Amino acid sequence: MKKFMKVALMAIVGLFVLVPMVNVHAADGVVEVRTADELYAALEGTEATSVKLMDNIQTTHKINVTSDKVIDGNGYTIEYVGTFKDGSTDNTVWGSNAEAPYNGGVYVIQAYTSNVTLKNITLTGGNVGLGVNGATVTLIGNIDVSGNGFGGIEMTKGSGVTSLPYVHAGEATITNTTETATTPTVWTDGLTLEEIESGNADFEATEDTFAGAAYVISEGQLKFYTDETQIPEENDDVIVVPITPENPEEPTEEPTTPPTEQDKVEDTTENPETSDGILLFVSLAVIGLAGTTLAYRRLHN
Repeated sequence: MKKFMKVALMAIVGLFVLVPMVNVHAADGVVEVRTADELYAALEGTEATSVKLMDNIQTTHKINVTSDKVIDGNGYTIEYVGTFKDGSTDNTVWGSNAEAPYNGGVYVIQAYTSNVTLKNITLTGGNVGLGVNGATVTLIGNIDVSGNGFGGIEMTKGSGVTSLPYVHAGEATITNTTETATTPTVWTDGLTLEEIESGNADFEATEDTFAGAAYVISEGQLKFYTDETQIPEENDDVIVVPITPENPEEPTEEPTTPPTEQDKVEDTTENPETSDGILLFVSLAVIGLAGTTLAYRRLHN
């Protein structure tokens, strides 16, 4: 019996030594941040590739993202609470007295020549919520860019930047409750119409992206509006184009009878952060139990 207990104890200890390794591996690459300093280190550094907000965060300077990142806002807000040019607290005053690399326009986040994904986040308080400077940005979920002095999202190509900006927003719902005719939700700046029309500098959206939905070609810029009442009237210099789905789906009728057991499809979707750990835990438990049972039988044969 003592030998059996020893074998069983070793099996259980080995199982729980392996389980923490599973949890660490599942969380690998995701950095959770709760403070501004943690946010700066994660977004402005190159080690973390995926950042998840665990609280609302206030920043006193714009945040430059210069390497590929996934930023999961987790429903929280990044708010700029610093000053603007000459110490002004008015975010319709462009720029600030900050030193490089935080000088220039105050973007709550500036994606600079990198590939950035933003999920479920609010960016507010700056001159601009999100600056896309020669970067490719993918927006997913609820993106709120209300409360910025010059508008929500600026697509631009700054000094010395050769790549063109691209924003994919087909999987996002963009909100901007402070939009005006002169401060649209998305716009291009410093780009030629040829660059915009080439498709290399592009904003991809569907009619579901906005609550309103139209874009305007005006004064050499491409502008997107969420509020139909703010869209300028069409004239010789302004072209208004409603946004429509590229591939609208035909409506499907709801089934009139509930599906039978044979009709049901088992949900095999895995949670990438937890499923591997759970499966490994179960497998190890089965192996440990089988080993313990075998040891017990040998001791009593």
